[in-house]
Amino acid sequence: MRVPTNLATRYPRRALALAAAGLIALPMMLTACGSDKSDDAASSGSATATGDAATTANEGDGSDSAGTTTEGGGEGHLTLGVIGNSADQVDPYSEQSSLSGLAVWTQVYDGLTYITHDGGVEMALAESFTPNETLDVWTIKLKAGIKTHGGHDFTADDVIYSFQRMLDEEHPYAAAYHIAMVELDGIKKIDDLTVEIPLSRPYGMFPELMGRERLKMTSQYELDGNPDGTGMFELVSFTPGREATFKRFEDYWGEKPGFTDLTIQFFADQEAVANALRGGQIDVAHSVPMTDAKAFATTDGISLIESESAAHLTLDMNTAMEPFSDDRVREAFRLIINRQLTVDNAYGGYAVVANDINGNNTACAPPDVPQREQDLEGAKQLLAEAGYDESNPLTVELVTDAFNPGMYETAELFAQEAAKIGVIVEPRQLDAATFLDNWLEWQFVINWSGSSYPEMSSSHFLPGGEDNATHFDDPEFNELHEQMEATAVAAEQCQYIEAMQLIEYERGSVIVPVYQIDVTPYRDRVHGLQQDLYNRTSFSYAGVTVD
Repeated sequence: MRVPTNLATRYPRRALALAAAGLIALPMMLTACGSDKSDDAASSGSATATGDAATTANEGDGSDSAGTTTEGGGEGHLTLGVIGNSADQVDPYSEQSSLSGLAVWTQVYDGLTYITHDGGVEMALAESFTPNETLDVWTIKLKAGIKTHGGHDFTADDVIYSFQRMLDEEHPYAAAYHIAMVELDGIKKIDDLTVEIPLSRPYGMFPELMGRERLKMTSQYELDGNPDGTGMFELVSFTPGREATFKRFEDYWGEKPGFTDLTIQFFADQEAVANALRGGQIDVAHSVPMTDAKAFATTDGISLIESESAAHLTLDMNTAMEPFSDDRVREAFRLIINRQLTVDNAYGGYAVVANDINGNNTACAPPDVPQREQDLEGAKQLLAEAGYDESNPLTVELVTDAFNPGMYETAELFAQEAAKIGVIVEPRQLDAATFLDNWLEWQFVINWSGSSYPEMSSSHFLPGGEDNATHFDDPEFNELHEQMEATAVAAEQCQYIEAMQLIEYERGSVIVPVYQIDVTPYRDRVHGLQQDLYNRTSFSYAGVTVD
């Protein structure tokens, strides 16, 4: 599968209608690749959101399985290979966030809602979300009969405990700002399965918000080092940077994996992951170099899943540091990069040209702006105006942990193009722990965006955002973001998103050169992996079986 190369040609998108799925209309809901469904966003805020609809997982069809209970389940063992981080914890509320950590805690914990493989929202632990008329109080009804790994019923007390953990001021949680509007002291337990959540301001996107990967629910009975989640796997052992092992949770409330044992093996880099897949040490690879992906496409016993992806790298310029505090330097750097060369060489064709807008993760049409092209002379002139020329050459370091394909390759290509006008860019690859230990302190860094636009924009571009490596703080952008969150009307949300994307394009702090196509290689003994917009194909196992 390939996706259109013209930025103006949208991937298939829809807003899930309230009547069809019982959800507040949200602009980031997307259809699976190949869908012919048209936009049907609800045009007004609704009083109730329910999660009755659930579909069975089928390989490659983009459907989701949240909420579908299956009896029994097959036997077998699956091993996932992923780049590790020695600082990982089995805790979604940890201060540090990494994809390897996400792969671990996704197995152990569930959210109140779930962002589906095609970008919609379904109820998970919750049965319904019901707002008041002003969208600042939400009543959450939980599904009955859900068990934790410790054998306890999952109840309203666990929801309250989870919010207390997330908002615990004595133990800073990197993603707590997402739910900063929750009035913790005002949360009320209505009954064992009902919780009332008051907010400090109207928030029409609360069901989508609670589906975010770091806002999982835990149990009041958890102990340090002994997580008590509701996820499809129970943790057996965990050594950060080396290995995590799991066994299937037989009392899981949703669709179970069709195998009993899971191992996540951690590696130093993508090449090591590729070699492990090639040698039969692992069954699924989270990421491999694109050159290896092409080779795997013709390798006996190995298959590929290609997915439209909301995930993409960004080159983040720290506006709190020179030289990127100068708008002219940021614009010059956007003119340096050769986007088509990046598609061809860094991604081996598994990408499409982008335009410095985070625009592939929303149902809304992007602003009508010219495609930014490489213009080395224009970049040189802007840098000269900013005081950088042959007598005062500009030197910057571009840092990455190369966790995902194309990251370090993009850094190298950028350095080559910059050198043509006398700008010295020094690519530097670090291990994940060192990279994240100094997060938000780098001058020029390769970041990663892989979530819906409301989540991405809050984490990457708002003050205090856990991924705001550019320290971007634009008053107009901030106000538009608050207005977007305060409405449940999809058309209004799109108006605000388009205006925010225009700010990204005109005076933003990141370079978005390409949108990647996610490629997941796996051994043919694995069946049922699904295309996923959010780069989760390799570690989403509902309905997956092994020979």
